Amino acid sequence: MSKSFDKLFWHDGNLTDVSFSIDAKGKSTVQLQALLYKDGQAPQRQPYQIRCEAVSRFQCSLDGDELKRNMFAGNISNGYLKGNTLWIYFTDGLLEVQALRFRLMKA
Repeated sequence: MSKSFDKLFWHDGNLTDVSFSIDAKGKSTVQLQALLYKDGQAPQRQPYQIRCEAVSRFQCSLDGDELKRNMFAGNISNGYLKGNTLWIYFTDGLLEVQALRFRLMKA
């Protein structure tokens, strides 16, 4: 488990982009863009990019209207990386990615 993912403060963050790609060799990638607070006292969200590489499973169910309606307060409820699976819970939604590698970058 990555220590950098352990330190992420997911609550009240915002998902801004999700993309899935598969190359000619069959290697799949899920890429996420999110705005997250540094901690519970931070005054504003910072942009992060999460890249999931060598994805074996990807499941996502999101309610676009609820994500939009909750942008001000934050549409991410919680998230965590456990083993090779990333879980992110949203207002009326869930994203789950199983992958070999997870990379976190401040955007």
